[in-house]
Amino acid sequence: MPQPPFNREQYREISRKQWEQTAAGWHKWTTLLANFTDSATAKMFEFAGITAGSRVLDIASGDGSHSIKAAQLVGDSGYVLATDMAENMVNFAREAAREAGLTQMEVRVMDGENLTLNDHSFDAVICQFGLMLFANPAQGLAEAYRVLKAGGRYAAVVFTTPDKTPWLAIPAKIALEHAGRPMPPPGTPGLFALGDENRLKNLMREAGFTDIETHTMTRPMQLKSAAECVTFVREVAGAITALLANLDEQVQQAAWQAIEHGLRVFEGEHGFSAPTEFRVVGGRKPV
Repeated sequence: MPQPPFNREQYREISRKQWEQTAAGWHKWTTLLANFTDSATAKMFEFAGITAGSRVLDIASGDGSHSIKAAQLVGDSGYVLATDMAENMVNFAREAAREAGLTQMEVRVMDGENLTLNDHSFDAVICQFGLMLFANPAQGLAEAYRVLKAGGRYAAVVFTTPDKTPWLAIPAKIALEHAGRPMPPPGTPGLFALGDENRLKNLMREAGFTDIETHTMTRPMQLKSAAECVTFVREVAGAITALLANLDEQVQQAAWQAIEHGLRVFEGEHGFSAPTEFRVVGGRKPV
């Protein structure tokens, strides 16, 4: 049976609601997430050319953990605008900025595909683990390009392919199976939607960016056990949890048990350790 055509507006609203519901869980794990992604964040900042005094837009900023790092980097003479489509995420980011005393950081609810911002107003635009989830990444890149000053730089972090990050791929596959859903067709928004390096570069090129560069890096996801990884996924991966949410309680329980069983291959003497592969992409808006 053919799948219905992809409805971008419906997807955006579903995604927003999922992130509203996931915000508290995401924030609970914020320290682990920040440590886990710190090398990718640093490379993203490097590709974006962020320095003291920079005006930076952070798209899909979540609870603001990497926005705060950017604000510390730009200093009092710079400015960081952290944006996210989920108000609950924005509330966490706003409180974190207040607690850190970062007057150079502002936080707003905003859709990264429809930026309510002036043209040519930022030196750098960053997006960590958001671009691949956009309903229309080409539109998101076009918006980032629009708000960048001439010579400004864009940088993003995405996951590569499912086989390189199995601790996310296994839960997604098993959840789809238990929900009776087929694998989504290529190009559908999702964790690995931009795992093809050529597609990622082409999207950047089509948006108008030049001097495009990529850097691929690996990092283990380390937790106490497969069971803790299941808890982590349930609390931060809203799209996976949503696949099972409306199923019978017994079916849900069976799915999560199957996911834990599938993840046990990554348990060892020192706990749970599963590979992850990130790709950082950067490009410049021509002068």
